[in-house]
Amino acid sequence: MPLVHRFAHLAMGTTFEVMIAGCDGGYASQVSQALFSEVDRIERLLSRFNPCSEISQINRLKPGQSLLIGIETFECLKIGEEIRAQTDGAFNLNFKSLLKYKIDAIASIELSRTPRGFEVRFQTPQVGQSSENLSLDLGAVGKGYALDKALAVFSDWNIDCALIQGGTSTAIAVDSPPDLGSEGRGWPVGVGGVWPCRQAPRQFFLKGRALSGSGTEVKGKHIFNPRKGLPAQEHLAAWASHPSAAVADALSTAFMVMSTEEVENYCKRHPDVWALVILDPETCRTFNDNLRE
Repeated sequence: MPLVHRFAHLAMGTTFEVMIAGCDGGYASQVSQALFSEVDRIERLLSRFNPCSEISQINRLKPGQSLLIGIETFECLKIGEEIRAQTDGAFNLNFKSLLKYKIDAIASIELSRTPRGFEVRFQTPQVGQSSENLSLDLGAVGKGYALDKALAVFSDWNIDCALIQGGTSTAIAVDSPPDLGSEGRGWPVGVGGVWPCRQAPRQFFLKGRALSGSGTEVKGKHIFNPRKGLPAQEHLAAWASHPSAAVADALSTAFMVMSTEEVENYCKRHPDVWALVILDPETCRTFNDNLRE
């Protein structure tokens, strides 16, 4: 039976794990080292706890100032801004400013490509907006983005059967694992959490896709609703699957904030997104369920 080699690494405040099949252990170990080095590189760019990171430099901008940034930070911020727009503000990378200043209108960033490179600008606040610094936090998209970048490492090392996860919240996989009973459908990943809801699926097969989950069972109501300035109340837990781990990461957070009807409408507009939301311990809803099998 082909072996699945497993490796772990601490980064971004959690444990990243990778499972690699189709090669010997020595080669798999080298792949894991290259992959974890890439995750560490992304963390150095995106961590708000590193004063030298590009995110920390952006957070020190004053209104009207701009900063040239690398393509990784630009892409991650762009995904965050796109999900914010698509979810009518249910996802917001600047939510810490909303939490701190308790106002409805917070000055935002503007992303652009210029002849000099990728640029982010702290837009000059309008009347009623805060003039304080930004407080960007990429915790709800950064791990997913790091997983997306890890796929390039798999390609460089000719690995075509693997799964990598950031903590227990987000995972992405290529191909199907050997002899794990998935019958070519992909890597089995658990969903549904601790909730006893009978209709909730208990696993999702990942193959060329990512899956991310958010919920209240571990940290309680820790997810912030940027629309209301209060903890998210709509769902006990939410999962989202998308070809991009960064998008799935952001959507699982947004789905905690959005109403069930909003999640349903979002999935109708985006047929490449699968969603599971837990309304109460006995009630759940799934959308675009054809993507699960």
